[in-house]
Amino acid sequence: MSQVNWPDSFDPSKQRAYLDGNGKAVFMVIPKEVTEIAYIEPTEGADPFSNRIERAKQLAAQGIVIDAQIDVWGWGAENTMRLRRLYGKTTVPDAFGTIQILVSPAK
Repeated sequence: MSQVNWPDSFDPSKQRAYLDGNGKAVFMVIPKEVTEIAYIEPTEGADPFSNRIERAKQLAAQGIVIDAQIDVWGWGAENTMRLRRLYGKTTVPDAFGTIQILVSPAK
């Protein structure tokens, strides 16, 4: 991965950064449909996030990049990125292991 030129205004709670098929950094606004996943109520049973996961799969099939911890589990984006940096991560796989999500730098 080459050096990423991060926009000064990058906000991981509103934007997603990932590597495209050529290894180039792509920055995009997180679609409203993705932010709505975290508002799907957990269910009773073995996997309380099954409805969230199903919705994430539908959106991923449309080519939308899903970050499991943020989008499905509802973790805060800033703290999630902070933890990833703490563990030395520069990329993490998306929810379905097909795209590498970039870990944003500290501000």
